[in-house]
Amino acid sequence: MVMSTPYASLYMKNALRKIIEDGPKYENLTEKYYALKVMSHVHQGMCQREWQDFLEQPPAKQCLEVGTMLLARWFQPHTDVSIKQMVAELDQMAEACRSKLRTTEPNHPAISSPLVPSSEILPESKWDQERCKQLMKCINDVLFNQMKFAGNSDDYYSLKNSLINEVLSSRKGIPITLSIVYMAVCHRLGICLEPVNFPSHFLVRWKIPGTTQYKFIDAFDKGRHFTPKEVLAEVPLLINEDDRLLSACGPLQVFQRMIRNIMNVAQMQANISDHMELYCPATELMSLLMPSDHSVQELLLRIYYTLEIHYDRIVAGCQQLLKQNPSTILEEMLSDCQQIIKSESDMPKPIIPNSRSPEIAFATGLVMQHKRYNYSCVIFGWDKECKMPADWVRRMGVDHLQYKTKQPFYNVLVHDGSHRYAAQENLSVSQEPVPISHSDIGKYFKEFTGVCYLPNDELQQEYPDDAAVKNTLLREQGFF
Repeated sequence: MVMSTPYASLYMKNALRKIIEDGPKYENLTEKYYALKVMSHVHQGMCQREWQDFLEQPPAKQCLEVGTMLLARWFQPHTDVSIKQMVAELDQMAEACRSKLRTTEPNHPAISSPLVPSSEILPESKWDQERCKQLMKCINDVLFNQMKFAGNSDDYYSLKNSLINEVLSSRKGIPITLSIVYMAVCHRLGICLEPVNFPSHFLVRWKIPGTTQYKFIDAFDKGRHFTPKEVLAEVPLLINEDDRLLSACGPLQVFQRMIRNIMNVAQMQANISDHMELYCPATELMSLLMPSDHSVQELLLRIYYTLEIHYDRIVAGCQQLLKQNPSTILEEMLSDCQQIIKSESDMPKPIIPNSRSPEIAFATGLVMQHKRYNYSCVIFGWDKECKMPADWVRRMGVDHLQYKTKQPFYNVLVHDGSHRYAAQENLSVSQEPVPISHSDIGKYFKEFTGVCYLPNDELQQEYPDDAAVKNTLLREQGFF
């Protein structure tokens, strides 16, 4: 269905979005959970085809501006990121600069010249040195003084700083995204700028017309100009001045740097699910851009293995990498995933209800508080005794607990996005239950009532007697 027509994916995404946005936020959680999963899958398929089409173009025709927009779309599966709208915004910004130019330099040839389309290759600036300077002075005034584009020093490591649609909206960014905006506006007005992948601070360079010399521009610092010597002086650890650091780079190098920035943002996330929701797609896109890089491909397979997803991709990837180099780790991953695929291909096993016993104090759907670590969580499963292996028991210090492993243990979804296995003696019913922000909530629960979570059909079948226990506990706590 996704591939049946060019617009099938868009139709499907719109239908799924209606499910996700329908009704109160904390109702129909399971439907919304699976709708989000399907939407992400459909979205990734769309984006992969867009990137494949982009990468099939000759390098000279790989437009940096368009690629940056595709990158923003890749990382926002639940947002409508319109390339047409962003191109129009940049066109309007260039027109605003030209309007300013009419008042400051009424005889400038750029006033009557049509805007250069973003898809058109501009091998060199259209104007002489003086005309370019006049135009860049005007561009700097409009972008940085009138429109207030600026470096986001206060929230430098926000994901939004790496997404061009967000930068255009907030008018705040980091050196690389502000440089891309600056280059796009200059391109439309006939000034040729090139990206420079300088260490620690992204720059652009302008070849001074009629010479072989370059000026370097820092869009993070309101379009400030530097000489090559001044640029190299900004990195005091450089023992030898290396002119290669001042060379222009291609669009793929820019995208790779943007992805690495996003990986760094992901690693700084306190919420584990937020971390992986960024790090996994970042690695997937890097893998698409660097198909022959063994380390990137292996990293992606390891992430899939850790997340317990895409076992078919892990098998195919391991087989491909093992043809190039032997690896015990890859062989073990391959064997494990082949067994998992085989077991999943068998007839689905019926849900076997768990029978309660008196020592199990709590129930699925209860919002709990951890007594020691003070985190909020919701129970989605339990065992009558600890089922984890001896090394986990030792590592987690379970032997130091009063009842050690001989007590119920609960599978819980934690507000920080993690899954944990908590001993009964460490948990208490929350006196102020709040919704648990976790990506897997809808996998187990259909609704948050304001006091507790209601299990979906599958969880209800697995723990059929929990509802009565949960209601009794909540009544005793004064919630009913």
